Amino acid sequence: VSTQSTGTELLEMEDDPSPGELTWPEPEMVAKSEEQSRPGYNSTQESASEYLDSPEVLREKVAVLAEMIRQSENCCVYTGAGISTAAGVPDYASKASASMAPHLKGRRGEPLRSIGNGSRLEIGPTKAHLVLAGLERKGLVKHWLQQNHDRLAQKAGFPQARLNEIHGAWGDHKNSVVQMDGALRTDLMTWLLEWEARADMCVAMGTSLCGMNSDRIAMSCAERQATGQGLGLVIINLQPTPWDDRAALRIWGVIDEVLMLLAKQLKIGSKTIGACRRDGEEWWAKHPRCTYHTPRRKASDPL
Repeated sequence: VSTQSTGTELLEMEDDPSPGELTWPEPEMVAKSEEQSRPGYNSTQESASEYLDSPEVLREKVAVLAEMIRQSENCCVYTGAGISTAAGVPDYASKASASMAPHLKGRRGEPLRSIGNGSRLEIGPTKAHLVLAGLERKGLVKHWLQQNHDRLAQKAGFPQARLNEIHGAWGDHKNSVVQMDGALRTDLMTWLLEWEARADMCVAMGTSLCGMNSDRIAMSCAERQATGQGLGLVIINLQPTPWDDRAALRIWGVIDEVLMLLAKQLKIGSKTIGACRRDGEEWWAKHPRCTYHTPRRKASDPL
């Protein structure tokens, strides 16, 4: 299978309006770019310009996101390169000269951060990775569909049994990195299709949603919500995506900052994060330099 693919109502938020009924001010453009974020892909001509919600709007949106996650029975997170830039991993889409991406020097004057001459196999997880591991530990996230190859999810303590590294991973001879014109592993694609049908909510973060086959899980959640089924699609990103107008909730922000606010809303505290960190360190010690060979899934394996 190729890597490329050819406003919801909350169930019972007392008297609070649904995300689709709420209105917020437009985000502020904080870094302008004339370039496209991912040129050459079949689903996007979106600009690489970057936007941020105001602090007040961001807090309000994260509160809505937290309530959606509480109500979800099968919440899936779907991540792209943007979740790992705070660890120093470069991405393709951050092109604005004043980019807010954490691995680049932004308008706030943060120092330039990148792997440089360091080993990409030895980097550690970001705050966002740890929060997602904490959400899984609390039973709030049921599945992680991962486009990245960096194994930062496992280093944050997220269980391998709930993680689909659909595009392959570093240090994995059984699920090696898939090239853009390559084929996805059939058992992992089957798993993706099962979760495409199962997820009642998808939180997409750090991904351009530019037409990858794996985007289908986000698209299906958005399409089902439009017919009154499920909680829909949430997008967390600095840059526009082709699916912004179909998202139940659109958050413009730096992922680490958004996820730390979410952790506070959902009471993912230091004890939970510490336990995740210890699990991640144990995985890291057992699998130096990201060496782990993903076994083929069996029909009897749990979703």
